[in-house]
Amino acid sequence: MIAIMINTKDRATELSLLLQSLRTQTEQNFDVFILDDQSQIPLQNFHFIHCIINRLREENHRVFVKSTDFCEGVSKARQKIVDWVRQTDKYEYLCRLDDDCVLEPDYLSRLLNVIDKGYDLASGVTVPMISPTFKREPNFSNNIINRVILDKDGNFIMNGDDCGSNYTDSVILPAHHFRSCALYKTEIHENVDYSNRLSAHGFREEEVFSFKLILEGYKIGVDTGAINYHQMTPSGGERGTQTEQNNKFNEQMLKEFTKENSEELRKLFPDKPMPSKLELSKENNLIL
Repeated sequence: MIAIMINTKDRATELSLLLQSLRTQTEQNFDVFILDDQSQIPLQNFHFIHCIINRLREENHRVFVKSTDFCEGVSKARQKIVDWVRQTDKYEYLCRLDDDCVLEPDYLSRLLNVIDKGYDLASGVTVPMISPTFKREPNFSNNIINRVILDKDGNFIMNGDDCGSNYTDSVILPAHHFRSCALYKTEIHENVDYSNRLSAHGFREEEVFSFKLILEGYKIGVDTGAINYHQMTPSGGERGTQTEQNNKFNEQMLKEFTKENSEELRKLFPDKPMPSKLELSKENNLIL
């Protein structure tokens, strides 16, 4: 049984599209948890959301909806929904989904296939439906997915492409950074929590979480045939304000985290000189 976890804020229309795409999944063994982080207009005010939720319930899915007591921000709200799910029931898998994504019908089944092949966390590929909000490195657009690059001293340098629309083959790749729409074993959160070091904006949170998983010995895999479409819709609250300031803060926190843990990471990956961007090998997703 999968617990689908959706944090949302001021995206009722987008959320309804995600819920509808869950109804069409080939894998239907799931319940849905929705945590509203103080939307300006509460979800219960949208009749169409009620209609889709009722349909999910008629199709034998339990659907739980509640709001935070005050605006938590993305990072804390993501951990809060995990804690809520763990207190509610025992699930074999957790799957956190962004509220502005639409899933291909085989998305969940493909992620389960990644887990079956020996990985602890499974991610798909996120294709932006509109122009990306931040620039992606073109050198990575064809060969490398979800790369995080450090230099030999453990300093964070850059991300590779984490969403590119060219990844359409059904190939499971090892990856050490994942997009947020991931499925993973519940036991992970017995050892690893989402970071509370970052700003409420949540930018770079997946990198820090991924590094934590690596340090605990977990394996992350990506199925490039598992596609979800990211609408990248601006939302209210903290995510829609002070974006540049929050991004700079979180970039610095990520650099500090990787620097602090560089020796532990080095034990897991062979040490090698830093190549130029164009010489990067797609066999090694993390370079130290």
